[in-house]
Amino acid sequence: MRKIYRTVKFLIIGGLLLGTTLLTVSCNKQADAGGFDMTPEVKTTLIKKQDATVVQKYTAALEGKVNVEVRAQAAGYIEKILVEEGSFVKKGQALILIDSEPYRIQLQNTEATLKAAKAALVTAELERNKVASLLENSFVSPIQLQSADAALDNAKAVVSQAQAAVNEARLNLSYTTVKAPVDGFLGRINKRVGNLVAAGEPLPLTTLSDISQMYAYFSIGEADYYDLIKENGSAENVLKIPVELELSNGDKYGQNGKVDVINGEFDKVTNALTVRATFPNPDRVLRNGATGIVYLNVVHKDAIQVPISATIDLQEKVFVFVLTKENTVEQRQLKILGRDLHTYFVESGVEAGEVIAATAVDKLQDGAAVKVLEQQQTASN
Repeated sequence: MRKIYRTVKFLIIGGLLLGTTLLTVSCNKQADAGGFDMTPEVKTTLIKKQDATVVQKYTAALEGKVNVEVRAQAAGYIEKILVEEGSFVKKGQALILIDSEPYRIQLQNTEATLKAAKAALVTAELERNKVASLLENSFVSPIQLQSADAALDNAKAVVSQAQAAVNEARLNLSYTTVKAPVDGFLGRINKRVGNLVAAGEPLPLTTLSDISQMYAYFSIGEADYYDLIKENGSAENVLKIPVELELSNGDKYGQNGKVDVINGEFDKVTNALTVRATFPNPDRVLRNGATGIVYLNVVHKDAIQVPISATIDLQEKVFVFVLTKENTVEQRQLKILGRDLHTYFVESGVEAGEVIAATAVDKLQDGAAVKVLEQQQTASN
């Protein structure tokens, strides 16, 4: 009985092994026939060159065309404040009155001194003329005429000195009326009526901003700067790049600006270059001290364009798979100039006329064979 059992067991195991072998051979034949072909299927895209506009964004600080600190040039107590904080004032408009009485008295004293000096000058001139006439008749010596001339010169100098003192006193008196140096909006007024002010104080009386034009200051990296020159032909052409401004609430400012100043030296710490763009501000929407985002619309001539969907990112590098004549793919790294929502603008890595895999790129490996289904529309902006 044991021999019969062993024989039956052997036959069963042998049958199973034979069946498995036949099944494997059958599957291999089906795979060879195409039933289980694992070759990736891809759609492709033909690469062409085309002009492209790349928008580059930079955070900017806004300043008025003129932003000045208004300070006292005369010492004294504030008698009156003639304007309100935040109001718009014109150049030369009176803002604050400082007690002027001490300066009026000083002016009167200098004017009196000037009158006395002018009277002394008249006396010196008469004396000199008298001595000159006596000298003609030989009643006095030439030395006396020289002495009279010296006295006259001294009297003239005293008059000039007195006149300068009067001018200074008048100037100091004018300083008691603090005036707006430019058109603009007033900031906070840091003094009140009755406060004592003095020339040279560290805290200004107020600030005044001319915001008819606004300056947007931002920084660009060294590589971006040289790319801008390369794409626009020269540093002068960079100044012609159109500029847009996004406000802090996300709205686009209604006026376009232009780059008008590029700093002549890179910052040694940040290796960045300060750039200034100017925006008209006729409705005075923009205010000093605000922030925004500057958009530079940079045009790349004959840029190679690659759909972002046809790329893969590996360790912060961007790759594509280029189709070969043997229907295999070659992995290439791209050097990116810029991008928009759907497209990379490429400096190197692929050439116009080459075909890249547009789908299933996450399943491909360098050198892998592929089956091309169809060619998608040419990559474009």
